[in-house]
Amino acid sequence: MESGGLIEKVRELKALVESLECRVKALEKAVRGGSEITLMVEVPRVILEKKPLDIRISEEELTGRIIMLVREGFFDDGKTSGDVANELMRRCWHPKDLKHVRPALEHLTALGILDRTKEKRKRGKGVKWVYRKGENFKVLERRSP
Repeated sequence: MESGGLIEKVRELKALVESLECRVKALEKAVRGGSEITLMVEVPRVILEKKPLDIRISEEELTGRIIMLVREGFFDDGKTSGDVANELMRRCWHPKDLKHVRPALEHLTALGILDRTKEKRKRGKGVKWVYRKGENFKVLERRSP
């Protein structure tokens, strides 16, 4: 870099430093004078779009049978997984292993078909999960040929 270009660069930097010093002095004066400094920040707005998702579930599957209970109003007043297992056994709809009932209820909760809340036990300590019909519950029936 030649000396003429170097001198020009030094002048630019000097002007920039003087400009910054002037701004700092103005900010210090505003702060000492009791004036308010307002800082405005833009925050992006996020819009989440929900699109309907069609899921086909057979009445022969455990999940489909629990959905049938929801449609019949079984979950209107809240049920535990034990209550659901007992009702499935009463109707002879229970799976070979009842340990599959709770995961099916959790799956239906994730889909929005059921809502799940914690409630205190009537006897003893602790809480239990209670399942109720979800607000967005909607089932379209389609008969197989």
